[in-house]
Amino acid sequence: MKRIEFKNRTGQIIILLLLSTIIGAAIIITIVLSREDKTLYRESQVIRGNLARGVTENGSVDVGTVTQDFDLDISEFTGSRSFTFGMESQGGDMVMGMMPEVSDSGSASDRQLEIEQVYVEAGQEIEAGTPILKLTQESVEGIRTKLNQDVTDAELVYQQALTSQKQAEADAEGEYRLNSLYADYSQAEYDETVLALTEAVEAAEETLTKTQAESADAQAELAEKEELLAEEKKVLENALFTAEGTDKENALYWWIIAQQTVDEARELVDTLEDEIAQLRVDIADYGEKITENETALALARKELESGEVTARGELDKRKYNAENAQEIYDVAIEQSAFEAETAKEDYEQAAWKLEEFDTVIKEQVISADTSGVITEVYAAAGDYLTGNMELISLNNYDEVTITVSVEEDDLEAAAPGNTVNVTLAAFADEVFTGTVTETGDAEIDSNTNKTMYSVTVTVQNTGRVLYQDMTAEVTLVTDEVSEALYIPVRAVIQENGEDYVKVREEDGKIVRKEVTTGFTDGINIEIKEGLSEGETVLTETKASAQSASE
Repeated sequence: MKRIEFKNRTGQIIILLLLSTIIGAAIIITIVLSREDKTLYRESQVIRGNLARGVTENGSVDVGTVTQDFDLDISEFTGSRSFTFGMESQGGDMVMGMMPEVSDSGSASDRQLEIEQVYVEAGQEIEAGTPILKLTQESVEGIRTKLNQDVTDAELVYQQALTSQKQAEADAEGEYRLNSLYADYSQAEYDETVLALTEAVEAAEETLTKTQAESADAQAELAEKEELLAEEKKVLENALFTAEGTDKENALYWWIIAQQTVDEARELVDTLEDEIAQLRVDIADYGEKITENETALALARKELESGEVTARGELDKRKYNAENAQEIYDVAIEQSAFEAETAKEDYEQAAWKLEEFDTVIKEQVISADTSGVITEVYAAAGDYLTGNMELISLNNYDEVTITVSVEEDDLEAAAPGNTVNVTLAAFADEVFTGTVTETGDAEIDSNTNKTMYSVTVTVQNTGRVLYQDMTAEVTLVTDEVSEALYIPVRAVIQENGEDYVKVREEDGKIVRKEVTTGFTDGINIEIKEGLSEGETVLTETKASAQSASE
């Protein structure tokens, strides 16, 4: 019996060993299988939009500071004008229209609002609409009263302008009729003016000609008498010689005859000399008269020339006015209408200022325009607001900037207004759109000796996901495609020279689809064939089961 028990126990042991071996193998297999990698998927949608690529530079996010000013217009009504219709000189011409009479109702310095209390402080985060400060009731009511008076004054001026407009239209009608009658009268006036000036020139010419002829006659007479004087002087000389050579005692008769001849010749010489002297005086006078007459003639000709130009200009002007009487009428009507419209706009502006005042100053409170963190408060209780005064500064997270350095060769892509793509390490698969807002001056990089320019990019921080000093890559666009279907680059799998993606269908089934790719910006890639907008593509990531469980 004992021997049989031993045999049974041996069998049991063998069975236990076999079971242990099987269990151990199963455990090992389980461990091996548990260490195999599992495939995880990240879903992305097939999107239609624009893709771009270009020069990429590194920078960091800078949250800008914005200042809220008190820019409410509470100034006095400077459009307080009354209009009268009349004529005024402009550039030498008389212009018809309404002339404003500006009234000075005082300076704007007496219009100010007093701060009663400030509600915010530096370091405080606020939302748009948060009350910033409270104004005193007295100052608010005072400004409101003055703005109401401005509206009243402006309305009065507007009514005056309407009255002046009617008068302007009536006067323009009269001017139109007068201009229409000017042409014939102006031609006669021109002819009369030119004729009078021409006759003056002709009279001056006649006077000069007459004086010149008289002078010539005198000069001819002078020459004739000078010739006669020379002859008589010879006669006198011969007579004197004969008288001196005649013996008075022996030839008394001939001596007497000789003496008579001498006396007659001397008398004639004296007479001729007197006449010649007078002629020379006359000739000199004629010379002065000729000079005077020439001057008078030159003046008359100049007056004719200038007078004709002036008369022609006036004639042309009046002819133009007559020919364009309708246009002149229309201009006058237009001008009067413009003045009336201006007065109307002044009235509407005054009314708008009052309305804007009541809109902004609600219950004596001024509220924040934007959200952000206050960096500085400029206003204090007791201060006065007059316009264009700083109230607070705050960090504006709705709009951030990124500054990068760009080489001179790439500057064309960084022109202000150009669109850029921005990626951040924190959002690897997301592309933000920015705009170049400023290009700085050139600087030489001491390390590379290259000319570099600082370029500032503004990015709309939708959702406020961008923070100060975040690392960013800015791509200045040099090439792009529009209205393209695209997916993440990492979703495309290459195998045996073909591209395919994994797509999750509506029923949850994952299928393989071959695709034709195109343009890429490095993050996303264009799908030319194989996918439709809105489909869900999968990007594979590998993770161990152990890691996943951990």
